[in-house]
Amino acid sequence: MSSAAAPTVWPKSGNELVDGLMKAAFDRPRDPRSYPYKLGAFSLLASRATNAPLARPYAPGTVDFDAFHAGVDEGQAIWKRHKLETAQ
Repeated sequence: MSSAAAPTVWPKSGNELVDGLMKAAFDRPRDPRSYPYKLGAFSLLASRATNAPLARPYAPGTVDFDAFHAGVDEGQAIWKRHKLETAQ
């Protein structure tokens, strides 16, 4: 276990779409999520918005890896919802 505390917010991308989607999803009352979870959602959204490969910062088999990929799943749901809303 690392002695450094993980940040409690997600990184800012400088991409208004990604930052707006993250703010709408996480900057509201909801069950708390870990930083790796939020990073997973952020990474998926940034990947989709920029057509960049998805970064995978955690080693398989770790709790952080599992949380990151659960966040990726939420990020995918956020992205699909965004695409459906903007298609109308």
